[in-house]
Amino acid sequence: MSGGLRRRMGRAVAAAAVTVTGSAIGLGAGGIAAAHEPGTNGCTLSPDVGYVPVYYNFHRSCDRHDLCYINKLYGNSSAGRKTCDDVFRSNMRGWCSGYYSSWYSAPLRGLCNGVADTYYSAVRSFGGWYF
Repeated sequence: MSGGLRRRMGRAVAAAAVTVTGSAIGLGAGGIAAAHEPGTNGCTLSPDVGYVPVYYNFHRSCDRHDLCYINKLYGNSSAGRKTCDDVFRSNMRGWCSGYYSSWYSAPLRGLCNGVADTYYSAVRSFGGWYF
């Protein structure tokens, strides 16, 4: 099976995991989908941006994760893959912390972190084919 096909299939499973949480596909500002980094496709079949259960935008985190996998930034090993995945989760949670930074938005930040953790679980479970 080609790497591209494996990547699409794994992301389809990740999309299913996200769909279970109730996420909906969203678009960037102004209803236009944001462009991806060269050589990346974001979260593929999982939404890069969503509004359920709370607003999140993991577009850049997904592109960076693609680049980490493609370029084997932390080595071509299971430890290297885990580091890529851990950085991915950290980037998504960082987005949540920045967007929901006030004390009164802490519950929303928690929900956003939950979406980030779902994405992380999906890449840990199904991303090995793509590394």
